[in-house]
Amino acid sequence: METTELTGPPGPWEPPAAIEPTASDEQQRHVEPMGLLDTEWPWDTLHAEQEGRTGSFTDAMRREYRWDEEAFTRLEAAMRAACEALDGRSTIERWVGEGFWCWTAVVPELTEHPRFTPPDAHYLRQCLARLRDLGSWFFNGTSPYGPDHLWEPVQPVRS
Repeated sequence: METTELTGPPGPWEPPAAIEPTASDEQQRHVEPMGLLDTEWPWDTLHAEQEGRTGSFTDAMRREYRWDEEAFTRLEAAMRAACEALDGRSTIERWVGEGFWCWTAVVPELTEHPRFTPPDAHYLRQCLARLRDLGSWFFNGTSPYGPDHLWEPVQPVRS
């Protein structure tokens, strides 16, 4: 069976270093540069997911076509924290954009794979809706529900 490396469209980009930021750019950057945070929450979790490390949700989906509820909970919380941390930023590092593209565009497609073992259908719909909402927040720069929305955890159905 032939495998293809999943790649996406070009992600958000950083301006070349030669371009000096304007005063308005500096005012928008109230968050530390991400390079300094990539070993802290939520960047460490997102980086592990983006790389598809063993035990990550991305690894379970891409290699095993399996929905890992615990790993999804970690990924979803890290995605929410990243959206909050990136609020007001005009640029991001490419790997973050590539990861969000994977989790919001590729994961839903993988749930249609013939080898995918789905969890409870209601839970899966809620999870995919959450990924869609987080993607909307990330790519549009504002939460689809407003700044005061309480994001309730997506809970799997227990029998």
